[in-house]
Amino acid sequence: MNLDVFFEPKTVAVIGASEKEGTIGRAIMLNLLEKFRGKIIPINIKYDQVFGLKCYKSVLEVPESIDLVVIAIPAPSVPQVLEECGKKGVKGAIIISAGFKEIGGEGIEREQKVVEIARKYGMRIIGPNCLGVYDAHTGLDTIFNPSDRQAKPSAGNVAFISQSGALGAALLDWFTEQGIGMSKFVSYGNAADVTESDLIEYLAEDSKTSIIALYIEGVSNGRRFLCSIVKAIAKGKPVIVLKAGKTERGGRAVASHTGSLAGSYELYLSAIKQVGGILVDDLHDLLIAINALQNLPRPKGNRLAIVTNGGGAGVLATDSAEIMGLKLAELSQQTIDRLRKVLPPAASPYNPVDILGDAPADRYRKAIEIVLSDDDVDMVMVIALLQSPALNADELIDVLKYFKDRTSKPFVFIAPGGSYTMKYIEKARKLGIPAFRDPVEGVKALTYVYEFSKAIERARDRVSLFC
Repeated sequence: MNLDVFFEPKTVAVIGASEKEGTIGRAIMLNLLEKFRGKIIPINIKYDQVFGLKCYKSVLEVPESIDLVVIAIPAPSVPQVLEECGKKGVKGAIIISAGFKEIGGEGIEREQKVVEIARKYGMRIIGPNCLGVYDAHTGLDTIFNPSDRQAKPSAGNVAFISQSGALGAALLDWFTEQGIGMSKFVSYGNAADVTESDLIEYLAEDSKTSIIALYIEGVSNGRRFLCSIVKAIAKGKPVIVLKAGKTERGGRAVASHTGSLAGSYELYLSAIKQVGGILVDDLHDLLIAINALQNLPRPKGNRLAIVTNGGGAGVLATDSAEIMGLKLAELSQQTIDRLRKVLPPAASPYNPVDILGDAPADRYRKAIEIVLSDDDVDMVMVIALLQSPALNADELIDVLKYFKDRTSKPFVFIAPGGSYTMKYIEKARKLGIPAFRDPVEGVKALTYVYEFSKAIERARDRVSLFC
């Protein structure tokens, strides 16, 4: 499905454009003026100029064609304005305005009218009741949060679609903070026309997108939603899903938020897993999954080896791995013998491999190299208590970089602790090494990558089954 008009328009009109402080129309104009390379046309019956650009009373007064309109006016005026857009030949509309299906009553009728108008003119709509659209590659930014309050990630390969604008805004901040590059962001609100399924299908074909993540509250067509996920996976693109409305009260909250029907969480859980989607429980796990899938190669299996200088952290990792479905690798006798030769007598050559608290970076290097070479090991977790005076953290980061550049097996780095260890976690992340404070997070990262590797293998069969 071609939705290019929402990401690559040549001309964008802002209906409700303004210079007035604190208005949505002002924020959208400033965001577009900052990076968008196409033509921007302000529309507002009150003004002749907005930020030095000629302002029109209506889209019908604009002499040139308009590809996309962004509507930020009171809801009761939207149907009439959209009718004018249809007559003008506008192909896409992002309706920021709230006051539609989510409020019930007349809001439902208003949204139905908007959809009827769009259908009559062959126009596509994102929204209403949404935050907007951001394309990091084209510079299109219709998000209504001011730039001094809302960070925007640099160009990358992760697409995020969100039924909630507020959560979408938070994720944009966190993506930026963690250095996650973005291809496209869409807050689609009430999904009156363009749905999550439309967007997933579009992103599955998008050359700039490699990972699709989404926050959903409800879906309009369950079977099509599942089909869109499995199609994306068949294209080699993981689909990470954070589903809200897990409880009865949560489901009622969903209805008042975007007017969606949440449905049974258990049914969603089962169905999304069946097609190979990656389900996460919260925003933190969403970021873990993106970090892992963006940086780790797909493993051949789920056999995990752990190398640590702290026994307790190794035990926590072992428990988490068993609970989440990974297997602790049985190291070969050859690997055990090789480890015994390079480790102190008090160290444990068994999995988890405990190289002791006095281990320097070179001991890590030797142990990791031996473990990675074992054919019965599919993935590795390196745990380092960086507080040890024997360990030079910069040297250990160099060791991790060495192996990242030379192994096809996924591995993660865990450094429990506070501000000192966080510096080195960030250094590892900048090198493309998934790094965390908690062994449980590392296990989750490896589990997500393993789940995707299984999903890829079954994707073609699932396309014929669900599509």
